[in-house]
Amino acid sequence: MSKLTRTLALLASIAVVSTAFVACGGNTESTSSAGGNTSSAAPAENNSSEAGGESSAEAGGESSAEAGGESSAEGGESSAEGGEAGGELEAGAVNLPDTDDTLTIVCWTDADLQNMFDVYANHSDANVVYQNCGDNGSAASTQYATYLNSGDDVDLFVAEAGWILNYINDDSMSAPLSDLGITADDYKDAYQYTVEIGTDNNGVLKAASWQAAAGGYAYNTTLAEQYLGVTSADDMQAKIADWDKFAATAEELKTASEGKVTMAATIGGLWQAFSTAKNAAWVKDGAIQTDVAKEFTDMVKGYVDNGYVNPNVEQWTTDWTNVGLQGETLGYFYSTWCLGEGAQLEQNGGTDGNWNIVIGPQEFFWGGSWLCVSPNCNTATEASKFVKAFTTDASIMEEYALYSGDFTNNKVAMDKIVADGSNSNPLLGGQDQFAILSDVAAGIKMSDSITKYDQGLKDTFLDTLKKNISSDTDTIISTFTSQALADNPDLTA
Repeated sequence: MSKLTRTLALLASIAVVSTAFVACGGNTESTSSAGGNTSSAAPAENNSSEAGGESSAEAGGESSAEAGGESSAEGGESSAEGGEAGGELEAGAVNLPDTDDTLTIVCWTDADLQNMFDVYANHSDANVVYQNCGDNGSAASTQYATYLNSGDDVDLFVAEAGWILNYINDDSMSAPLSDLGITADDYKDAYQYTVEIGTDNNGVLKAASWQAAAGGYAYNTTLAEQYLGVTSADDMQAKIADWDKFAATAEELKTASEGKVTMAATIGGLWQAFSTAKNAAWVKDGAIQTDVAKEFTDMVKGYVDNGYVNPNVEQWTTDWTNVGLQGETLGYFYSTWCLGEGAQLEQNGGTDGNWNIVIGPQEFFWGGSWLCVSPNCNTATEASKFVKAFTTDASIMEEYALYSGDFTNNKVAMDKIVADGSNSNPLLGGQDQFAILSDVAAGIKMSDSITKYDQGLKDTFLDTLKKNISSDTDTIISTFTSQALADNPDLTA
């Protein structure tokens, strides 16, 4: 059953839930609809944070429904239609007021929240709205600070892995989840790294995530068969099982296609896959760490020189989309939120079902979004219900995963989907992406490597690398370090 059909079923059987789009910068638009919002966020590049990279719903411009699409088979849809999944919503013992009847959530793009609201409307007739900053990366973090300090209404806000530490370690910006009656004991079935990241420097749980942003290598099966003779996902995985094999296959592809098809779409995608498995922090004891950046620079310079990746293709741009649409790249490194209807895979050419996903050269992750509580929350009971529904309730999280295509942060829910065979992604020719990503999610380690500097340092590094790709590695790293120190005078080299 299509997402549209599921949504129509929701509209016919549930109460109206209203959402609103408001640009934090001051320009406003609003759209209300039953069961969810149909407005799109203000155009913005996808947010590429270091530790989280792209969060679950980063790009307002590139993907208006990033994680939100059809990836479920009919067998997994009964809860989305029947209104019985999860039973009665429960709230914790709240310590914040209930003086407002509207739950307001601040975000930087509406993609995930649209899908959440669709599912939530099946369980609640609460009035839920979002305030959309419509920006990304460090810019989103800055706009958040402006909005949260403005005195305007906010109950919950979505924080991204690249800058979440700036918020959960500031008590003026975030309140403990215990104020909503939620504790770490509620997350025994969550992927542990998400709990660790949501915990502040004083050991207080300040944020909860609804997703585990496992990633993989999505490839065009038509091109793989044409140029590599690959006819199955298992064969593809065998050819790119490590970085040496990935490079060898890239050379084979270059020769067979006469240089017309690259192995990877962008340097940025390669970086995410390469770097996150290292679990190495950008900053340690106040000093910038460049070992991983040096290793990657050596590798990617060889890729550029050999034509395995085009350094002029920037992620989240028209060029990035077109290389997939026009058959000029074999594949993309994607996170879970790229694989639903309307998201990156579909935008980049995955409309004919001739794509598959594999783990790739190494397990990696890309993204992460957390729900945080504003100290000014004045709709506490409903906020508690919402957070618990999407971060602790296995039944609702299963429903959301099947509806949106996003990999939820609940092992019970995801294991059940895979075991039941209830997920089938038409963009992947019916393949269940969760079966591929579940092993990756279990191995994500991120809490030891995340720092508050990650977003800016990653952006500076990739910008320096691409602008100076013809220079030697030492020059690139030196140029990056100089700029990073100028941007962060509190750090050392």
